[in-house]
Formats: sequence, C-alpha cells, structure tokens
Amino acid sequence: MFIKRKNLEAGLLVLLIFGSLMFFLKVSSIRYQRISLKPKLVVPKADASGLAAKEKPILTFGVVSDIHVQAKNNKAKLKFVKMLSDIKEHLNIHTLIINGDLGNGSSSDYAALRKLLVSEANNLKTFYTIGNHEFYQAYVNPKTKRWSPKTFPNNESDHTAINRFLSYTGQSKVYYDQYISGYHFIFLGSEKSAMSGGKYRDKTYLSKTQIAWFQKKLKENYVPHKPIFVFLHQPFPAATSGKWYRSIHNYVLQEDQLRTLLSNFPEVIVFSGHTHWLLGQGRDIMQGPFNVVNDSSVEMPVDHNGVKAANESEGLKVTVYQDQVVIQGRDFANNTWITKARYNINLSKE
Repeated sequence: MFIKRKNLEAGLLVLLIFGSLMFFLKVSSIRYQRISLKPKLVVPKADASGLAAKEKPILTFGVVSDIHVQAKNNKAKLKFVKMLSDIKEHLNIHTLIINGDLGNGSSSDYAALRKLLVSEANNLKTFYTIGNHEFYQAYVNPKTKRWSPKTFPNNESDHTAINRFLSYTGQSKVYYDQYISGYHFIFLGSEKSAMSGGKYRDKTYLSKTQIAWFQKKLKENYVPHKPIFVFLHQPFPAATSGKWYRSIHNYVLQEDQLRTLLSNFPEVIVFSGHTHWLLGQGRDIMQGPFNVVNDSSVEMPVDHNGVKAANESEGLKVTVYQDQVVIQGRDFANNTWITKARYNINLSKE
C-alpha cells in the first residue's frame, strides 16, 4: 500500500514537471515570435483619435480636394468657409493641402479663393496641386463669359492655364516638394490637358522630367519606415488587380511608371481626389506595395454610383506619430467624424 502511494505521488510529480515545461515552451514561443516587417493597414475598432493616446503627435495636417470655389458659386464658397471654420475651431490644423480642382481656372476664381483664405484662415499654411478643372477656362467664351464647349479652347492654352495656377500658388512648377516637421511632402501635377489633344482630356500627364525629378525626390533623405506623403489630384491604382481598383485605371497616363517606381517605397502614402467619392463606403484606402488614399470632396461628394450628395462636405485629418499614421474622415457639414473612415497605417520596424 505504501509502495503504491509512493508510485502515485511520483507520477503526479512527473506530470507537474512536464506540464510546467510545456507551459514555459509555449510562452517562450509566443514571446520570441517574429513579426512581419511589411507596413500593414489596421482598421481600428476604437476611435482612431485614441489609438496613440500615450504618444504625442509629431505632425497634424488636413487634406481636402475638389473645393470648386468659383467667383459666382456661392454654395461652394459657403462650404469652403465652413470647412475652414471646422479645422480652425475643432481640429487644431495649421497646415492644409488642397489637392486639386480649386475652381475653374479663371483669375476671378483664384481671387475669390484668396479672399476667403485671407479673411477666414490667414494663419493657415496652404499647399496646392493642380487639378483638371484648373484648365477649364478653355470652355468659357472670353466675350460672353459663358460656358461654351463649342468654341473650345476659347483662346486658351495649357501654358496660360498653368501660369495662372503658378501665379496664385507662388510655385515655379506644378510639381514641387516641402519638408514639414522633418517629413517629406511631394506634390505632383499634370502638365497637359485636353487643349494639347484629345488623349489627355481630364487625365494627368507627367513629363519625363517630372518623373525623373520624382524618383530623385523619393530617394532624398530617405529613411526606412518613415512616411513620405505624395499628393496628386487624379488617383491611380496601387495594384494592377482587385475589385474596384480598375475603376480608376487610366486617370494618370503614366500610372504604370508610377506604380513601378513606388513599389520600392512602402512608406509612401498617396492622397488623391477627383472621384469625389464619399468616405466610409469601402473606397477610402488601397494598399498595393504602397498606400493610396481618397480624400473625397468639399464641394460635392458622390457615392460610387455617381449619385451626388449635395448636402455633404468631406475631407481628411492626418495625424503622424512615431511609428504610425492615423487618417480620419471628417464631415465638415456637421462637424463630426466619419466613423467608417478611420484608419491606422502602421509603419513600425517591428
């Protein structure tokens, strides 16, 4: 009896030691599990503004596009002013990128936009890209001042349209770059429109010179895992396949060159407008080897079926932390966040 009891105790001791060893091995395997180095998109369930609550933001900026501020379009001007008021009073944004389609390219439209910015946001640092509508003075008869596609190009040229844009923005070219808080911002822009031929229409054309410049700028002060922000009015797919990616195919004539070039830079986040797509409907962000983000429209968002949302007005707030970029969709019409358009792009080294 004594021998059986001692054998039982010995067996229990062996089981206890074996169980402890297995637990230790399991914990060790979890602790030392390797994590992928590839940037990945995380769609947080919680409010994106609290994702890095313990971290202090390094940089915050706003991205909007398709504001379509025209001298005679009071509704567009009111929406633009409301957007400025929201970012000034509620979002603590001091840098704003207006990503194309400022107006319709006339001197009076630029004057109206400048007047609104001076009166409503004179402390706001603003950067611009050129959109297809910056060439649209070509559709206006210079004598009647009315919309006249029949008399296109109405004594206009790409050169005159681009020069008006550059005169307003103060830049020497439609492509340029800027460092903000140590982060590289690169602005691209079309150099031709339908005035140069039917194949260009409302698409983006980037010259060989601009492409070579862009490649050089991507390598300039490059730091792995550190985001590079690129702005271009017309979007292009981040990958050659996948559901709705094809719906923005051929908006940029050199999209294949751009995709090949950017495939070596997973840190790049490209912001584009043009489609006016409403945020939060599944078309906000694409990831190939790099990231492409839709910034909707301030003046007239539309759903992916092309139905206009006349009372809506949208854009993005971007917050940069040490190892992540938080992107939040903003409803300027109601001064609220778009809950389905909140994303965290993780660029950490782990």
